[in-house]
Amino acid sequence: RYKGWERSLVFHFRWFIGPVVNFFKDRYFPDHKCFYAEKALLEFKKKGKQIAPFVIPVVGGIIMESEGYRAQEVEAPYIAPKKAITAEDLAKKAFGESPDSDRSPEQRENELESEYIDDLRNATMRRHEQMSTELILSGQVIMKHYATADDAANGKNYSFKCLRFFNGEFKNKYKFTKKFAEMTTDEKIREFYKMATVLRKRGVRATDIVMTADVSMLLMTDERFLELYNKSRVEIGEIDQQELPEGVVCNGTINILGVKMTMFTYDETYEDFDGEEKALLPAGTIAFLQPGLGRTVYAQVTFYKKDTGFKSYAEKMVPRLIGSEENNVAEVQMFSRPVMYPLDWDGWLVANINDEPATQKEADNSIDTDEEPVADAVLKTEAEIEALTKKDDVIAYAESIGLSGLDKETMKLQELKDAVLNYQEEKYED
Repeated sequence: RYKGWERSLVFHFRWFIGPVVNFFKDRYFPDHKCFYAEKALLEFKKKGKQIAPFVIPVVGGIIMESEGYRAQEVEAPYIAPKKAITAEDLAKKAFGESPDSDRSPEQRENELESEYIDDLRNATMRRHEQMSTELILSGQVIMKHYATADDAANGKNYSFKCLRFFNGEFKNKYKFTKKFAEMTTDEKIREFYKMATVLRKRGVRATDIVMTADVSMLLMTDERFLELYNKSRVEIGEIDQQELPEGVVCNGTINILGVKMTMFTYDETYEDFDGEEKALLPAGTIAFLQPGLGRTVYAQVTFYKKDTGFKSYAEKMVPRLIGSEENNVAEVQMFSRPVMYPLDWDGWLVANINDEPATQKEADNSIDTDEEPVADAVLKTEAEIEALTKKDDVIAYAESIGLSGLDKETMKLQELKDAVLNYQEEKYED
């Protein structure tokens, strides 16, 4: 029974569309391919000239860079929520079911299976959306793989993994030199022009401005801003708020450097393992993006069955039902192994109006992808760098040669060393 049920469920599941908001995932990291492999070799090209990713089952990691190309091998993460169905569950009347209903436990089991599959699917899609927004905010996706629900709720006993799409320092974080709320309308618009100019110099033409509700409120209650963008005789944009099917509000368009940009208000939340509701984008966020700036690929999931042995499935999400006669329980499971990645590591900008204003030097450094080497820097050899045993020592040396922004909380010691070695080779190779 279970074998046939699994085949049918995978087929029908592909066509089901639910209410979960996947605006970032679908618009900026649309689905690409599903591959029969454990690791993904992703290829990138600067200035938006994409190279299609492909997956190979290679053991060991490799980093290759040449003339703007970059290739990185990553191991796809595991997303695997599940729900149990017990005999007691099947004995209970469903919500709205008549007290004198004569439905059998088998009929209730089918309904619970469908309900749980939908719940797990929605939870998995929320995780996809969370991964997509985190990548935009920080250039990386930090994943804590837990073995039990109790460990997840308490944030303990996890395996730490990170998909990182920058080398050394994240250079897509734009910093304001004045509090956004204190800026005049003209100053706010000039900041938008500056952000667009930074991307234009990188060869990127952003078409979307995504902001949280507090940022939207500042702009939509600014009378001069509204007046400026409602002058029909000037072709600079149109304010026309409307809610999209994805649950995101479109605020209208604005013309920046000859490019008509669409403004969106995004204010989605999710419930974390500890029951706390959290925002997918922190308050104050502004992001300059373009649709299709990245892709999502999926690795295989592999199951063992007593009668057929191991079998792999290459799907976006793979549902599964298993049962235990000994424990008298069935379990509905959902598996997904996505890798979201940007086609161009420098292909977007994100800012936060609630951050403390930066100095002009700090603001320039935060987006400078072509920093000059530090004059008279005292360089270490590769062996000397590899001999460092403390993260603080690696970071101190990195900053002495001009590499700032390394995060000792999320980066392992060897990752810090690799970042320094790559930076030193790139900046001081002569």
